[in-house]
Amino acid sequence: MLHGKALNSTLVLLLILTVATAHGRSYPRFSRNDTEFQHLVLHPDPSVGTVYVGARNHLFQLDGSDGLRLEQEETTGPVSDSKDCLPPVNELNCPQAKRTSNHNKLLLVDPTALELITCGNVHQGTCQKRSLASIKKVLFSTERPVDTQYVAANDPLVSTVGLVVGLRGGERTVMYVGRGYTASHPPISTRHLSSEPIFSYEETAKLAVAGRLSEYDHHFVTAFTRRSYVYFLFYRRDIKSVSREYRTYAARVCMEDTSYYSYVEIPLVCRSVGQGAGLQGEDLLGVFSSRISSTNNSPVDASALCVFPLDELDRHIDSTRDLCYTQDGRVEGRGEVAYIEYEVKSSCANLPLNTLKAYPCGSDHTPSPMASRAPLEAKAAWHTSAARLTAVAVSVRDGHNIAFLGDSKGTLHKVSFIFYMLSLSVSVYANTTIHPNSPINSDLLLDQNGAHIYIMTKTKRPVAECGDHLDCQSCLSAKDPYCGWCVLEGRCGQRWECQRGSVQGQWLWSFNQTQQCLGIQHLSLYNISRGEKTDVIQGRDLKQGEAYSCFFQDTETPALLTTTGVICSTPDASNLPPIGHGDGEFSEIVPDRSNFLSTFKDAKKNLCQGCVSSRWGCNWCIHQHVCTHKHTCSQGVTIYNQNVSLKRNECPCVEKVQDSSLLPVNVERKITLVGQHLNLFQVILQYLCLTESVYVQQWVCVFRRILSVHHCLAFLPSVTLFNCSVGRSDCSRCRTADPKYGCVWCGGAASSRCVYQDSCTDEIKHTCPAPVIHFLDPVSGPVEGGTVVTISGSNLGQRAEDIQSSVTVAGVPCSVIHSRYEVSSRIVCETTSSGEERSGQASVKVRGGGLGLSAQIFSFQNPILSSIFPQRGPKAGGSALTIRGRRLRTGHPNVKCGPLYRLNIQEDQISCLTRGSNRTGDHGITVRFGGAERHLRGLVYHYTPNPNITKAAPSKSFLSGGRIIRVSGQNLDVVQEPKMRVTLSPPDTLPPRRRRSINRKRKGSLNRGLDHQVNSSSLILCPTPAVGPEARRARVKVHFLLDSLHFDFSTVGNEAFSYEPNPKLYPLNQNDPSKPYHHKPGSIISVEGESLDLAIYKQEVEARIGEGLCSVKTLTHNHLYCEPPSQQPSVPASKKQDGMDSLPEFTVKMGNLNFSLGRVQYDSQAQSTFPLEAQVGVGVGASIVALIVLIIVLIYRRKSKQAMRDYKKVQIQLENLETSVRDRCKKEFTDLMTEMMDMSSDLVGSGIPFLDYRAYAERIFFPGHQESPLRRDLDVPEIRRQTVEQGLVQLSNLLNSKLFLTKFIHTLEVQRTFSPRDRAYVASLLTVALHGKLEYFTDILKTLLNDLVEQYVAKNPKLMLRRTESVVEKLLTNWMSICLFTFLRESAGESFYMLFRAIKHQVDKGPVDAVTGKAKYTLNDNRLLREDVEYRTLTLNVVMPATAASGGTTTQTVPAKVLDCDTITQVKEKLLEQTWKGTSFSQRPHIDSLNLEWRAGVAGHLILSDEDLTSVVQGSWKRLNTLQHYKVPDGATVALVPRNNKHHLHDSHDYMPGEKTPMLDDGEEGGVRLWHLVKASEESELPKHRRGSVRERGGERAKAIPEIYLTRLLSMKGTLQKFVDDLFTAILSTSRPVPLAVKYFFDLLDEQALQHNITDPETIHIWKTNSLPLRFWINILKNPQFIFDVQTSDHVDAVLSVIAQTFMDSCTIADHKLGRDSPINKLLYARDIPRYKQMVERYYADIRQTISASDQEMNSALAELSRNYAAEVNCLVALHELYKYINKYYDQIITALEEDSTAQKMQLGYRLQQIAAAVENKVTDL
Repeated sequence: MLHGKALNSTLVLLLILTVATAHGRSYPRFSRNDTEFQHLVLHPDPSVGTVYVGARNHLFQLDGSDGLRLEQEETTGPVSDSKDCLPPVNELNCPQAKRTSNHNKLLLVDPTALELITCGNVHQGTCQKRSLASIKKVLFSTERPVDTQYVAANDPLVSTVGLVVGLRGGERTVMYVGRGYTASHPPISTRHLSSEPIFSYEETAKLAVAGRLSEYDHHFVTAFTRRSYVYFLFYRRDIKSVSREYRTYAARVCMEDTSYYSYVEIPLVCRSVGQGAGLQGEDLLGVFSSRISSTNNSPVDASALCVFPLDELDRHIDSTRDLCYTQDGRVEGRGEVAYIEYEVKSSCANLPLNTLKAYPCGSDHTPSPMASRAPLEAKAAWHTSAARLTAVAVSVRDGHNIAFLGDSKGTLHKVSFIFYMLSLSVSVYANTTIHPNSPINSDLLLDQNGAHIYIMTKTKRPVAECGDHLDCQSCLSAKDPYCGWCVLEGRCGQRWECQRGSVQGQWLWSFNQTQQCLGIQHLSLYNISRGEKTDVIQGRDLKQGEAYSCFFQDTETPALLTTTGVICSTPDASNLPPIGHGDGEFSEIVPDRSNFLSTFKDAKKNLCQGCVSSRWGCNWCIHQHVCTHKHTCSQGVTIYNQNVSLKRNECPCVEKVQDSSLLPVNVERKITLVGQHLNLFQVILQYLCLTESVYVQQWVCVFRRILSVHHCLAFLPSVTLFNCSVGRSDCSRCRTADPKYGCVWCGGAASSRCVYQDSCTDEIKHTCPAPVIHFLDPVSGPVEGGTVVTISGSNLGQRAEDIQSSVTVAGVPCSVIHSRYEVSSRIVCETTSSGEERSGQASVKVRGGGLGLSAQIFSFQNPILSSIFPQRGPKAGGSALTIRGRRLRTGHPNVKCGPLYRLNIQEDQISCLTRGSNRTGDHGITVRFGGAERHLRGLVYHYTPNPNITKAAPSKSFLSGGRIIRVSGQNLDVVQEPKMRVTLSPPDTLPPRRRRSINRKRKGSLNRGLDHQVNSSSLILCPTPAVGPEARRARVKVHFLLDSLHFDFSTVGNEAFSYEPNPKLYPLNQNDPSKPYHHKPGSIISVEGESLDLAIYKQEVEARIGEGLCSVKTLTHNHLYCEPPSQQPSVPASKKQDGMDSLPEFTVKMGNLNFSLGRVQYDSQAQSTFPLEAQVGVGVGASIVALIVLIIVLIYRRKSKQAMRDYKKVQIQLENLETSVRDRCKKEFTDLMTEMMDMSSDLVGSGIPFLDYRAYAERIFFPGHQESPLRRDLDVPEIRRQTVEQGLVQLSNLLNSKLFLTKFIHTLEVQRTFSPRDRAYVASLLTVALHGKLEYFTDILKTLLNDLVEQYVAKNPKLMLRRTESVVEKLLTNWMSICLFTFLRESAGESFYMLFRAIKHQVDKGPVDAVTGKAKYTLNDNRLLREDVEYRTLTLNVVMPATAASGGTTTQTVPAKVLDCDTITQVKEKLLEQTWKGTSFSQRPHIDSLNLEWRAGVAGHLILSDEDLTSVVQGSWKRLNTLQHYKVPDGATVALVPRNNKHHLHDSHDYMPGEKTPMLDDGEEGGVRLWHLVKASEESELPKHRRGSVRERGGERAKAIPEIYLTRLLSMKGTLQKFVDDLFTAILSTSRPVPLAVKYFFDLLDEQALQHNITDPETIHIWKTNSLPLRFWINILKNPQFIFDVQTSDHVDAVLSVIAQTFMDSCTIADHKLGRDSPINKLLYARDIPRYKQMVERYYADIRQTISASDQEMNSALAELSRNYAAEVNCLVALHELYKYINKYYDQIITALEEDSTAQKMQLGYRLQQIAAAVENKVTDL
């Protein structure tokens, strides 16, 4: 058995182009002993004749027309390199580099560009382009290649193949590359050759492998093109099989397929030697090894040659694609045949049947990459065990195929293939030893004219050695397809070597067996002695000066050329040569210029009859089996020639085979032959009956040669071979076989089989086993019977009579239908009445056999019809009708409700579609269930007159659509789905190509009854659909589709429908649109524009100012005049929420067009008169004011002097205060640094407690969700799990369609009920669903981002990405979080963790109020403790609990610092923090699960708690207990002991998202309010309307805070300054490589700005700030629990929020003007923010100046992320959650897909309906 491992060339110790001496002939050679030759290519122009050789460390350019003369040589190695280093390689970045040989991996010619492509294994397999004229001239080479430019394998032992292809049209050239496994590079990819970047590939232009490449271990053999496809041949492990053996594969992909959607793999199997079938067409010749070891890649020496017709290979591939597209890859009875390979998250689908034809090269919605489990098989055409075949080359000569096969022992085999009568005949006509024991390299090339073959180790030698044959007979008998006898030149050579080879008869082809050497045709024996002339040979054309001569031995006579031949005068009889005895006579004829020898022989007959009937007088020796000229044989009987002898002995012959000609297989039988004259063999004691070859077809065996003693048969006797087991798998089939074959059922129950009776060694069974029922269809029927049931199984009888009356269904007899019975396998019967509802098994009893019961249950049911909806419809049909009832799936129901189409049947309803009727009126409803009918009592379906449209107006619309068309008519309310279709077709004046480009269809829904203003039966309002600008030059046709009725607009409208250009409106304030338009109340607002009245009336225009209506009075071509409200309208609530300006906006709505023309400000009306009394009052008031001002000035001068003295005192106090704060900061900082150094040493052992990726993603993607989709399992019933999972996999495939995904997102976003929370949730679900395809996820993000930019450019671009109001903004947050996770862990994480620990340590050093959450040490003034609290630090000795002890039984104590003012809960938190500091938070016990126990002595154990009977109560205030309260001394011993409370629930540290609250809220508890350090302020008790403004409260608080408390903020800020600086530096530093995602996204934003002509640097800065700092860093800074496994608290979060706000302020360009009323939090970092801003600006500038990140680099990094985190993400739950949104907005999504022509073509709506049917049994119009 040939398992089919194709062979590649193996390494050779010395590979040379050398001379081989064969038959004394030498050939051109080129040899080098310092290298090994590896690849060979030829110049594409045969006239040039240059040969290029790729070798280890060398390239050679040879002159093939001048004996392989060396023209140029280029040294390519050794070079300094290492497999582990990326180029460029130098000592700095690759210290392990060493001198490495450069093996030539690829040597290809680009015939279009006339370039030589060379690739080596060094520098990660990079390539170069060189000139074909001079290999020393390098045309392209990259010094700093990216990973997508690594082409060849970087290992000399790993295979690489390549192919240069010019794509259709010749506009570009690509290189297909197949490479074995060395790293994560794709095994097959498409590389650029004519576009930048050279040798790189797009992320989609590769074979995607989701599994581990090393498992497959590809070994490539070759690549070639055919028609519009590229083929690869390789072998790899079949990891799907148990043995994981290597198998050979042929892969195919479309040339135009840039994403490998059409990639298919087919296994190739080469079976053992046999007669191969041949086809006239293109074939693939492959060399296979006969055995392969799974542990050793080197095949053994036995090899074979197989021929695979390429047309059959293409059919197999197309069949595989069709199965995977339309049948889920399955074939009935064979299971899964086509499947998705390489562990890609896709699966075969159930697409429409024409998918393969519609998408010949696949599409983004078709599954890929595909593979077949069914191999393409071929029988070995030729095999050899002498040596392993290593190379193959093929040529075609005069319609015959010739193969040159090189082997491992240096032998070249020349093999010819002859196709005759659909069979393939193979023969080896020559073997030539090229270089003994030196394997022939796989690059075995023929030159362009086929004259020479290039062999590596080899030689350049002719394809045939014709000169070795010295005479005509030897030349013709060689049967060499390249050789022939040159008649006039008298030598053996190729046709092109013969001067007149093209003239018929001048060159006799050796391979043509009908050719004969030139010889004497007629010779008269009687004329020889008398000197008469004899015709010798047919005439040949001669040139001038040439003549024939006749030679008789040594005697020459001139020859006379006539029209019929050559006439020679014979010499004298004395000069005649003696006539030799033997098979013939000899004569010579020699032209003047060369010798020619012709031998005419008597034909030697091999058959008796042919021998004795010949005219030569030959006789037949029957026993020697020879034809002889002798009169008698040396022994035995002689059969004499019939033309010479009078004896009439006849040849013996065989006429027939006696007795039966039936022969069972595997049984030895004696055959008796009957013939004539067989008595001649009586003297022979023994003879053999031999068969040379046996052809088995339909069990007929033909003997080609019956007897070895003679061949005298006039016909071929035949026998019939039969095999009882074929087609008779069970007993019943066996016993129905024709008795003449003698088949019996033999063996026990476990190993029974059908065999020939004489072959049965076990017991012969005369009765068959009991029947076995496999399947029932249907499984239900009406109680009245009449249901035709099909019972499938085995041993179901030998004839229908065996089971005629023994078939029952649920105990009810079932009448067998004889005409549909199939022996043993199928019974078709019709049920009889059961009388009542019942269920049971089907049973079959065979006459004389056993009883068989079905596993399925058949039910007799009574279906009931209850109602229909609707109860009327137009007689034209096309209306959907639903019949409701119970048990409606009984049997196979047939609906007869008048003229209906049945669409869908469910248990409780049947969906139909009405046909047209020729009359109106009522129709009854009847459903037939088998032989029973059910009628719908009391309900009928009423056919109404057809709806009719009488008028439609107006007849114009602008391109954007939305204009209301009023459709009037009758009976319009009976239409279920009215639609309007707009068809754009090219005008007749356009050429056909442009007409095709304009063809479009648009559909819009018709809206009935708007605001109860229309009569639904007579009027429909229809908004026109939007069309493209091509509608202006196209012919527009509009149709109204009323279910099955179509109405042309031209027949119901006053004129043809047309589209006009969109109107344009200019801003109210054209000089400066950003400023408001000032409107004087009482005046008219005038708006300028263009094309305003072309396709709309003024009544249809809606103008608004805020929430007020501006009544349109006049509409002209260029002006719109409207009357605004008398008072300034209010701003809509939505605008207020968005933070928009308080002025109302002027908007105009014209159909689908909405114009925002600026804000409007009403001017206040000035008083027209100023009364005299007012003038007098003003004068008196001015006098009083002047007097008051004078008094104030005098008082001010006096007070200012006093103030100056007070100022100097305050200045002295402030200086003292500053000194005090400075000293305190130094001390606090020193203490903190000491503490942090201790903590750093602890981190060396335990490390930073980073969360794993799954927890990180869960908290980033789903904040606020207590149970995220990453944790849950799929919540579906087990019975539907498999179906739902299949549907979700189909949904995953559907999400791969970019069009569907964008339509899905945009459709959801326009729904009013789709909240911002929903948007964020859907975005995160999409992130999880596409996590395994981050490259595609990024592409979707870019597309949506482009749409978002276009949306905001039309409004205010600076507001983009500021909030999470769209799906794309949340997608961006998630994308950044995924890409920066590694950067967080490796770079910024340590600085952030140190800052977090520093904050926590510093806050815990001072008092923290457990009720209000206020602390002494903080950066947030709202959380500042504004009281002096007396406290001291205590050091407690903590007895470690058993779970925390390091081992042993002795008690261990750990010192821990706390404050005596801490509550008991705060003490427990601090003790846990200090005693479990090497353990992450989630691994620690929860504080609520522990009690704090004070151990004052041996028996003095006291449990401490926040509240107990000893708590101090003062009025309505109760104080929480502290260590002061219990008088716990310094150095006391305490223990954390488990709390014995079975109802305790806090036994885990699950992340609880959402806003945190203080430990104890200051709410009421039985009328008592809790307090800790200070009592809560009374402000919280004030009503909201009395709290005042933010500015007022801030001012009051600023006045209330004494200066000493502000110093606490400064002290905290100074203490943390270093840690804040370190964090900001880690985030904003460009000293280390910037994360690739940041560079890539910033470049994308720059491109978007350039694309939309945004040159304002502030806008671009804002975009970058909103995308990175705002969306990612602020989120991380405020939530350290997103990245670390730590416990957070309100007071720590308050500090982090100030730092996060400082970071955000640093990223803004606008200057913040700070004053006395500015927030204290901003004042804290007022001096630092300018420095931080410089860091941000420098960071952005450095990123912009770095080398751009290419799509290939980004996609490569994303692919690696997908692989690394594949196991962390559960996609099915996310897909199921996504489907809930699809289900919620199902109709809107389907409508959006149906309205898109491309989506219709891709059948996206149909696929979504399939998914809905699978996931939730949704009834769809499939």
